Amino acid sequence: LLDSLWALKISYARMNQYLHLLSNSGIGLPTDLWVPATEKVGSMSSDQIATGISRSFFNQQIECSWEGYYKFLYNVIAYKDGASFFSDVIGSFNNSNSSWENKVTSGNGTSYGSEFLIRKSQGRVNGWIGYTLSWTQFTFRDLNFGKAFFPRYDRRHDLSLVGIFKFNESFKFSATWVYGTGNAITLPISTFNPSQYSAYGPAAGGVNQILSGWGLEDYGQQRNAYRMGAYHRLDLGFQFSKKLVYGVRTLEFSIYNAYNRYNPFFYYIESQSDGSDKLMQVSLFPLIPSISYSWRF
Repeated sequence: LLDSLWALKISYARMNQYLHLLSNSGIGLPTDLWVPATEKVGSMSSDQIATGISRSFFNQQIECSWEGYYKFLYNVIAYKDGASFFSDVIGSFNNSNSSWENKVTSGNGTSYGSEFLIRKSQGRVNGWIGYTLSWTQFTFRDLNFGKAFFPRYDRRHDLSLVGIFKFNESFKFSATWVYGTGNAITLPISTFNPSQYSAYGPAAGGVNQILSGWGLEDYGQQRNAYRMGAYHRLDLGFQFSKKLVYGVRTLEFSIYNAYNRYNPFFYYIESQSDGSDKLMQVSLFPLIPSISYSWRF
């Protein structure tokens, strides 16, 4: 505490985690899988340093704070190129020796950024504004040619605006708007279809044989070089409360995603009639109204 208004914060943390999150970074249905640390795949650990400063304004009705951090991550795991959750499932049926441990590789990472918060917690009107600017990068010897890359859940910007308006003891209105940078993903930069190739050997009868080829995709040299569309939505809530002899009765109307934003859940590629490919988006959870009733005693 520098004085009655200013506070300075400094911290260091050493953390260990015995669960790993395995995520695919390509297009298609996201398949996040939590796996435990084992004798073959050790636990993750990290060192984090942080510093910040905060100040109160207007008789401590409003608080502003800023914090910066830097984190070192060790033994982060990811799927090897070509491996995925689905290959784990299929392989487990076809080969008793198949295991997710054989399909992952380990590396290190860094995460750093800055967070800002302004909050009002008193009076008829209160709420907060929170913003985070951050970078996370992983480096694996076996992935991305050993170069650093952004993991799927690296989020450059994260913003939340929350307002709560208390008109009287019975009626309260709230609004929340959130925004986040889209996930980092790997997209093919080109697709080509080798029309034919030749095979020679006993299976081909000892002669050259013309076979049909399959479409091939070129993903370039940079892993997760593209971003999904940004995520944002607005939630609204109307709350009516009444004090009873025994407790408080509350009736609440809520609207999730009030302006019906189609946030991307995953992408896939669809072939068009003219022979071209088009990137398609799948979205979940459009505008959803709800009503709830509670009695607190």
